[in-house]
Amino acid sequence: MTRIAAVLATVAGLVLLLACVNLAGMLLARAADRRREVGIRLALGAGRGQLVRQLMTESLLLAVTSGALGFALAILLCRLIGAWHPIVTLPINTALHPDRAVFGFVVAAVLSAALLFGLAPALQAVRVVLMPSLKNEPAAGRLRRWSIRDILVAAQIAISVVLAICSVLMIRSEHHALSLKLGVQPEGAVAVAVNLNMQGYGIDRIRAFNTNLLARASAAPGIASAGLVNFLPLTLMENNGTISRPDRPVPKPWERRSAIIYNISPGYFRAAGTRLLAGRDFDARDRPGSPFFVIVNEACAHALFGAESPLGRRVRLGENPSDPGMEIAGVVEDGKYEYLAEAPHPVVYMPLAFTGGQVTTVVARSSLPPRQVTELLRKTVLDLDPELTLVSAGSLADQLQLALLPVRIVAIVLGSFGGLALAMAATGLFALIAYAVSRRTREIGIRMALGARRGQVLSSVVARTLLLCSLGALTGALMALGAGKALSAVLYGVSPSDPATWGVAFLIVTGIALLACWQPAARAIRIDPALTLREE
Repeated sequence: MTRIAAVLATVAGLVLLLACVNLAGMLLARAADRRREVGIRLALGAGRGQLVRQLMTESLLLAVTSGALGFALAILLCRLIGAWHPIVTLPINTALHPDRAVFGFVVAAVLSAALLFGLAPALQAVRVVLMPSLKNEPAAGRLRRWSIRDILVAAQIAISVVLAICSVLMIRSEHHALSLKLGVQPEGAVAVAVNLNMQGYGIDRIRAFNTNLLARASAAPGIASAGLVNFLPLTLMENNGTISRPDRPVPKPWERRSAIIYNISPGYFRAAGTRLLAGRDFDARDRPGSPFFVIVNEACAHALFGAESPLGRRVRLGENPSDPGMEIAGVVEDGKYEYLAEAPHPVVYMPLAFTGGQVTTVVARSSLPPRQVTELLRKTVLDLDPELTLVSAGSLADQLQLALLPVRIVAIVLGSFGGLALAMAATGLFALIAYAVSRRTREIGIRMALGARRGQVLSSVVARTLLLCSLGALTGALMALGAGKALSAVLYGVSPSDPATWGVAFLIVTGIALLACWQPAARAIRIDPALTLREE
């Protein structure tokens, strides 16, 4: 979660940087329009330092006002998030309270933005030649191949490309996460859990309770299959142990393999939707006094026996070299047990009748509505002991939401920030291109009067913008490579350099850039040469 928080903080910083770059471009355009005002002030005796302080005061006022509005909006959003409650009980706190540290960061960010992105426009505004500025003539001798505004346009595109790529990556990742092979089939299954150990149950009483609960749940009307397990996968609760082959020496500490251990009853695999690939399931034969059999998943079988069949072989739990191990009765499919991005992990299933367990979770599969099945299981549990307190209850799909929570949070935040970034980039591009066209009205009018075609005028306006967009997109792509690696911890089934993702992101940014420059370009080709020259 720390890495996810770092990613979200970085994305928020990029959005703030994009907003500052956008604003700096507009301030530069405004400074160019105030050349005559600045020239008059200088002619009347104002010092350049005084003018810089005035312009910086205006930038600071703008930044403080925006920061105050943003902080008020953040408080409102925090209250909305705090009012949200997950579908099931999750070990997270959604209450957010901006404190002094947050307020201090906001103040620092506002002052830094005003200083860093208001100083350059202020310095450029006072760097004028007196006589041309008084006549409101274009600045002479200052033509540059690349201006600061060009750099800002490219920066906006670069940041937008990074956020667009990250947003599309997370959206595709969430889509893949929903279709991952979990090893269970959540649809149509309901689970109710109770902690018997906290209720003062001893091991014998726990075993008796589990036997009665399984019998009643299996016989309940509308229940197709039912089973018991100590902990559900992907719920941040598991029991781990060391596994090895008893026909070989106990592995050295650096060679040991660990496995997740689940205690299950007969019928659990059918109720959870886990496929049995080989061997047999637990049944009435697996009870105290009978031989101890276990079931393993594919990853465990491969880790211990390679391509050989594990049926009839033994697995040792623990580090006792004299332990003969337990015979393997069956093999089930792999799944996800701790988190969605995990590699195939060994798992050993043990008979619940032998082991008991502190927590008992009854899983039932039914075609009835989940709420109805949940109430049915709740009543079944409380009929056995009305004093029990349920740990969790609800559909299996709802109870597995915790595993999807990180990717969904990042997808929602990145998607929102990506859309906001594209909107700001489009606004900034439109404003800067519209300003550039307005400054070139006289030039365009003269060109058209001398016979320039509309296509030539259009290309002269759009070509430079497309060049800047290409440079910005290339820079953003290089930045996105590093951003994709940072997101790899919460990417499921999608590579950070996925070509389809990058193609979609580039198409989105290109489309936004073309839409932003189309209206100013169309206005340029509608300029009336006669009217323009008459006004000049």
